[in-house]
Amino acid sequence: MSMTPQALQDLLDELEASRASRKRAWEILQEIRWVLKDTAGIEAQQPVRKTIDLEGRVVKDAVRKTLRDRQNALTHLIHAVCEYRKLAEQSPTLRGSEYAHAIQELNKAIGRAEELLQ
Repeated sequence: MSMTPQALQDLLDELEASRASRKRAWEILQEIRWVLKDTAGIEAQQPVRKTIDLEGRVVKDAVRKTLRDRQNALTHLIHAVCEYRKLAEQSPTLRGSEYAHAIQELNKAIGRAEELLQ
């Protein structure tokens, strides 16, 4: 099967466009790695082999873990604040040990949130 010069040029142009696209994708993944490290202090592990597929999975997993950890910390913090508020509105004589437990949980939730921000 013979190719015309134009068909060969079209194929070479498509190959070059594909290479350029993979290069841009790689650069974007590296930028996402940098953002994770700079804003969340998370360093995504390096893939075993340097391929765009493996790099994409590693970065995606790091982003997922970072967002999940922050979401969990916010959820716990909000829950602890709500429990504290509910008990703080009661008179001091009605609070009992639940109040001390609510403060303890609030302090733990604040600690988890602070760890994520460092």
